[in-house]
Amino acid sequence: MAETAIKSLVKTEILDRNFFVKSEGQTLMLPLIRNPTRFEIDELRKLVPEASSGTEDFEPRTRHPRTLDGALAERISPSLLSSLPRSFDVVGDITVLQLDSDLAAYETSIAEAIMEVHPNVRAVFAKSGDVSGTERIRPLRHIAGENRTKTIHKEHGCFFRVDLSKVFFSPRLSTEHQRIAQKVDKGERVVDMFAGVGPFSILIAKRLDDVRVEAIDANPQAVELLRENFTHVASRVIMNHPSASKDFIKEACEALHPTGGLIHYYTFAGSNWEADSRNELERGVEESGYIAERVFGIHRVREVAPMKWQVAVDLRVVPRP
Repeated sequence: MAETAIKSLVKTEILDRNFFVKSEGQTLMLPLIRNPTRFEIDELRKLVPEASSGTEDFEPRTRHPRTLDGALAERISPSLLSSLPRSFDVVGDITVLQLDSDLAAYETSIAEAIMEVHPNVRAVFAKSGDVSGTERIRPLRHIAGENRTKTIHKEHGCFFRVDLSKVFFSPRLSTEHQRIAQKVDKGERVVDMFAGVGPFSILIAKRLDDVRVEAIDANPQAVELLRENFTHVASRVIMNHPSASKDFIKEACEALHPTGGLIHYYTFAGSNWEADSRNELERGVEESGYIAERVFGIHRVREVAPMKWQVAVDLRVVPRP
């Protein structure tokens, strides 16, 4: 009869969902938001003859706030709420965020609020510098939660072990990883020149049985067992290192099959992003002694600063006759 009683109390809008239901033997006790009227009790007894009302203590439910603004409404002045970060990176169970200077005094409260709104988050770090060096590592500063940078991140059915203090990884590129993986056909040989922990390589290898992927990176912490040298017979090369890809265009061309292949090129560009990124790649290909035969697509992946984007260029390259 419990389900019947609950439905009746929901219909009359007097069931209190802020508390847990209690049971003792065959008796079920349901919390109400107020004392029921005589009419409400009579109506309930038509459905559940043994129903009665009384006084009982109930255990409150722990309710997580749904938004960051809601969680911080009583901790931060309303004038600063508009400065809260509207997006942040979540890698596995770790959140990485960037705060404006005027919120520095409230960073602990903000980090704790993020963990309240997102119960799966166990640690919060702040960006304390830019991605730099050949290993593309970003300095991080621990704010709240567990003080660890190792986690397991799930993306498109693949699991990646990541240590954010030692390797580069951006969950914002998830859509781009999927886009490239879906372009690869059976029988191809792919070279991932800046593989990191392998979000392009592993997704491609998982999707196709008949494919060979060579994963390369300058950071031994990132590639671990994927250090094998590649041979120059790739049908496709992925160059996901926007700040340095232009310095390796020649090596990308040389990694392709003697008949040519595709380059997925990533770079940073400003307001004239389409022309600048295309010209940068085509010029590098021509200077390397190859021909930029056809551009299959150019699009902005994400904004990295005001009027500055990460841009992807898909280009077919062939050797000079």
